Amino acid sequence: MLSGLHFLTHIGLSWIVANIGAASSRDRWLIVLTGVVPDLDGIGILWDREAYLSMHRAAGHSLAFGLVLIAIAVLGADTGWATAPRVALSFHLHLLLDVVGTGGPPIRYLWPVSDRGWSYEGHWVLASWQNAAVMILTLLGVAAVAWHTRRPHR
Repeated sequence: MLSGLHFLTHIGLSWIVANIGAASSRDRWLIVLTGVVPDLDGIGILWDREAYLSMHRAAGHSLAFGLVLIAIAVLGADTGWATAPRVALSFHLHLLLDVVGTGGPPIRYLWPVSDRGWSYEGHWVLASWQNAAVMILTLLGVAAVAWHTRRPHR
């Protein structure tokens, strides 16, 4: 359950970033997806622990993957160059939350060039008051942005 809440925090933070400034619905979707797709590299868990550990926090958490996401934003967003910095921010907020908020396998940011992992010795455990505070602040931020923007449903 805690992993699910952490995933919702990724979505919430990305949604807040997506709603900074004017952006089309398509651009906001790209920004929000950028904040969650890095975890697709954990699909190896469906096979076994070794497959999971060999790729999780490597392929989807790498600078190369972040650059691909930025390129997709530049080419596919309605306002590509204006959306690209928010895509980069959303991606890197995901990485920061993983490094500080969960520990686990290190982030292999320079993968596939290097397998060197980055981690933080002072990371929080998943079931910590710090993660609970981040989740609550994210929820409050989502509510504040939703109240402030109040876009009509389409």
